[in-house]
Amino acid sequence: MDPIKQKIRELIRENARMNYSDTGNAVGISRVSARKRMESMEKAGVIKGYHTVIDEEKTKGGLRYIIDIEAIPEEYAAVVKTLTADRELEQIYSTTGDCRIHCVGRSRNQSTMESHVTYLFNHTKGIRKISWHILLSDLRHAEEGDGYGTEEKFQRV
Repeated sequence: MDPIKQKIRELIRENARMNYSDTGNAVGISRVSARKRMESMEKAGVIKGYHTVIDEEKTKGGLRYIIDIEAIPEEYAAVVKTLTADRELEQIYSTTGDCRIHCVGRSRNQSTMESHVTYLFNHTKGIRKISWHILLSDLRHAEEGDGYGTEEKFQRV
């Protein structure tokens, strides 16, 4: 994927309602060129809809993963502050349990993900326990006929 399409992808990830003129201006191309590039991304399956679901595998954006953290109660606010500033984490949630935090992140590959999680654990004061899992597929947005997200996959024998 060329650099302009990558910039467009990032823009519409933040604001899927951005018009072609604003998109073109933001990346230094005309409104018509922005429209054509977005249409080609739609045809390629990179843009799957305008609630904007981007197929990161096609754009080589890496893998997504979940991190579950148990923080030391006295350090909970500091842990949240550190996680909020972390650019690899796309979503951060407080959950039930004793000072638990659930995060969704993205890394280029498994090695960088492992390094990131290890770094968080070793350099964030207040993390008592951490676990992580790689996300395999988005069952809600899976296309029909691809073998994922269909009830046949989960039928009991």
